[in-house]
Amino acid sequence: MQLRVINPLDCPDWNERIDVRRHGTFFNTLEWARVLSLSYGFEPCYIVGEEDGGIVCLQPMMHIGSWLTGSRGVSLPFSDYSEPVGLDPRRAGLVMGTLQDLGRRRKWRYFELRCADGVEPGTPASAEYRTHSLNLVPGEQALFDGLESSVRTSIRKALKAGVEVTFSDTWVALVEFYRLNCLTRRRHGLPPQPFSFFKNLHQQVFAKGMGTVAIARHGGNVIAASVYCHVGRRALFKYGASDAKYQELRGSTLVMWDAIRRYAGDGYEVLSFGRTSMANEGLRRFKMGWGALESELRYYNYDLRRGQFVGGGCGRGDSGYTLVKLMPLSCSRWVGALLYKHSA
Repeated sequence: MQLRVINPLDCPDWNERIDVRRHGTFFNTLEWARVLSLSYGFEPCYIVGEEDGGIVCLQPMMHIGSWLTGSRGVSLPFSDYSEPVGLDPRRAGLVMGTLQDLGRRRKWRYFELRCADGVEPGTPASAEYRTHSLNLVPGEQALFDGLESSVRTSIRKALKAGVEVTFSDTWVALVEFYRLNCLTRRRHGLPPQPFSFFKNLHQQVFAKGMGTVAIARHGGNVIAASVYCHVGRRALFKYGASDAKYQELRGSTLVMWDAIRRYAGDGYEVLSFGRTSMANEGLRRFKMGWGALESELRYYNYDLRRGQFVGGGCGRGDSGYTLVKLMPLSCSRWVGALLYKHSA
C-alpha cells in the first residue's frame, strides 16, 4: 500500500474516488472540505492509502494555523466526528506514523482525531461525548410510535396551535436560519459562526442538492429552524435555532419530526443528531426522546512534543460566556467573525 497526503480540493472527482455515497459520510465529502477551507482558511491534508490505483483507506485531516490557539491538525474542524475509511490494524499503524511525520513537518503542537478508528484500545481520550442516530427504515408510523410520550404531545401541541413547517434549499431560507441562529447562540453565551460560512455552505452544499433548511412558522413569524445535510442514504442534523418568545409553541419539535418524516419517506436510512456534551443532559434527553440510539464518541489528542496521546476532561463546555449574552447582536457577530475559527 502506498500512502500519500492529498488535498481533496485538487481532486474534482474526490467523492467518487472515496465512494462517499456508499460510505455515506457527509464530513468526508469534497463539498464540506471546500466550505471549511473557504470559510476559515483551513488547509486539507488528507492521508490516503492506495492499492492498484484505488483508495483503500482514508484519514481526513486539516491544518489549522492559528495565531491565537497555535498550529495543529484536526480531523475534522467543526465536524462533530470524523470517520476514517478502511483503517484496519495494519493500515492504522502506517497512517499513524505518517500523521506524526506530517505534524512534525507542519510544526503542529498536536493533532486531534475525532473518532476511535485507528486508535489502539486503552488510549486515553482528550474528550468524551455522546452521539445519537435514528434508524429511519421502519417508516413514519413506527417512528412515531417509538417517540417518547412527551415528544408526541409536543408535536400535537404544535400542530393544534397552527405551526407549519416548510423545507427549502434557497439562500433566503438560510438567511432566515442565520437570524435565529444569532439569537440562539447569544442566548447560550456563544458567538455565531461567520456569515460567510453560511454563504459558502449554500454555494458548496445546498446548491449541490446536499442540504435543506426546515423552517417552522406561526402567524407569519419564523419561530424555529434547523439545517440538515445529506449524502448517500444518511442525513445529518447540523444546526438548530429558535426564537425563545415562541418556545411554548414547540416549533423545534415539529421541525425535527417533519424532517424525520421527510427523510424516511425519501428512502434515507439514518438520521444523525451529531454530538452531545456529557454535561448537556437536557440536549441528551431531547435526542433520546426520538428513539435514537446513543453511542460513545471520544476525541484523541497526540502531543507531538511529548510523542504520546494525552488525556483530558469529559468534553468542551456548553455554558458559554456571560459577556456574549449581554452583547448586541452586531457585536456578537463581529466576535464570531474574528474569533470563531480559532475554536475549531
